[in-house]
Amino acid sequence: MKGLGQRKQPGFTLIEVMIAIGIMTVGSLGILSMHHAVSGANRSAHEMNTALAITERWVERIERDSLSWTEQGLNSSALAGTAYLSQLAGTVSATDWFRPMPTDVNESYGFDYFGGDTRVAGDIKYCTNLRLSWLRQGSSARVDVRTFWYRAGHVPGSATHSKWVAGTDFRGAACGAATADGWELGLAPNVDVIFASTVVTWLRRI
Repeated sequence: MKGLGQRKQPGFTLIEVMIAIGIMTVGSLGILSMHHAVSGANRSAHEMNTALAITERWVERIERDSLSWTEQGLNSSALAGTAYLSQLAGTVSATDWFRPMPTDVNESYGFDYFGGDTRVAGDIKYCTNLRLSWLRQGSSARVDVRTFWYRAGHVPGSATHSKWVAGTDFRGAACGAATADGWELGLAPNVDVIFASTVVTWLRRI
């Protein structure tokens, strides 16, 4: 028989255990929420850095293309040796946005998740368009480059916003300027865009 003065064994009551579980649950939810936010920020940073690299790549392609522009003039013969600047031939002021069509099969207007050139519609995540305008007719031009993409992490097709773009629509798009204009870049909440510009001049060969 136990003595009346014997002390109880140390331990936790049910209430104490429930309180501890509640505190751990709240803490875990906070950590999960923070992890989700960090993952989203990392994904957005990756997309932005990839789009920047793609845009810079196209600026370099345009500058490379300008090396074939060896004659002043507005006519097609002056720009015939170029792949992209030839769009300015016969144009008095500027072109509309257009999808560039590289003759090199290893180059493209579309890019996959990792920024690799691709023309497979199902693999395209980033699209590039160009717009050309004369600074000095026949001798110097400005080239605008835009790269746009469907931003991950958003629910497409939501009825709460009229400008949502479905991811399936984007991946099936042909990267045409009409597609970008139809999405009203800057207004669609799940489409991002980066712009860059460069100036090129004809190359005098001696």
